[in-house]
Amino acid sequence: MTARWPLACFLAMGLFWGTWAALLPDIKAQVGASDGELGLAMVAAGLGSLPAMIVTGRLWRRLGWWLLPVTATAFALSALGPIFASSPLALGAALLFVGASSGALDVSMNSAVSDVEVAQDRRLMYGAHALFSLAVLIASVGTGLARQAGVAVGPPLTVSAVVFAALAVGTIGVARVAAGARPGSASPPSPIGPRVVRALAALAFLCALSFLIEDAIQNWSALLLEREIGTGPAIGGAGPGVFAGAMFIGRSAGQWLGGRFSDRALLCSGALVAAAGLLLSATATAAVVALLGLAMGGGGVALVAPALFARAGRLADQQSRGAAIATLTTFGYLGFLFGPVIMGGVAEIGGLRLAFVTMTGLAVLLAVAGYYTLRSPRSARIAIGQELLRTGRG
Repeated sequence: MTARWPLACFLAMGLFWGTWAALLPDIKAQVGASDGELGLAMVAAGLGSLPAMIVTGRLWRRLGWWLLPVTATAFALSALGPIFASSPLALGAALLFVGASSGALDVSMNSAVSDVEVAQDRRLMYGAHALFSLAVLIASVGTGLARQAGVAVGPPLTVSAVVFAALAVGTIGVARVAAGARPGSASPPSPIGPRVVRALAALAFLCALSFLIEDAIQNWSALLLEREIGTGPAIGGAGPGVFAGAMFIGRSAGQWLGGRFSDRALLCSGALVAAAGLLLSATATAAVVALLGLAMGGGGVALVAPALFARAGRLADQQSRGAAIATLTTFGYLGFLFGPVIMGGVAEIGGLRLAFVTMTGLAVLLAVAGYYTLRSPRSARIAIGQELLRTGRG
């Protein structure tokens, strides 16, 4: 069982979403959407992802790593859809399929990495999510430069589709090896106890807030820079790139920070730094100031999702791990579902700056919720451990 191909999935996913974030101004113009219409169209990605993640979590017990090539193939096909969208409605339909394939691959690759973490007693989740952020950085900056040179929407999305097609082929071999290492699945996994369910629910709420903030900065920063500050496409594309670069640095440092500070300290301080960065971007009149705020936002939320996924993966045995990851991912993706509605709606009423101020308030809420949710990390670990032992999962 190797982590090479699951980590490659994180890279490919980041390449697509970095490309998408930098292309958003052109996509908006291509379909002739207002801010509100664009936000509603982007909601379709969240609507498509939710049922796909639930189904994938259940299928993980039966198919395991075979879901990697299947979901990568689906993503390769869906990545081409937005190229042909000519209206907000058509864009929404294309994003419905993008969201479904993205959600399914998200659950699959996180479950695969969690399998390797537990099997080899290694920390990989921070590095996996760091690779995603690095790929977003490279793709968003590269796509911004391509837009500046006059490249249309089609070529960058086609490149993303080719990458996922190659990934689908490459993961077949590792899926075959991993399938031979999986235990038999004749009997269903024992039900998760109530303490573990409550722990997952708390993690899911924090994950939803974190994803909402990430989605807002990644998908709307280019529009903020180009429309509110008046930059060109190259600087606009650098917005999500700077955010992703800060995420990469923060997540790469996660291993070191996690051994020296508590989860609560990291989450709360990171959320407050993100809040300060969002406020700075919302009030900036110069591109360099806005980019600094975006970097603070990325660095602040960088450690939240990997820690939550790693914790969720350790709450279940191998056969139930996909369901645990899917639970966290599904509810976390509610942030992606409501994020475009909130950003698009507020921007429609009061402008993008007010929308970023709204995200500032939600980042403060994340810090407060994290402080109370993780206020007793040691006792929480003991309670979860006792529950796992009681249900025979320890």
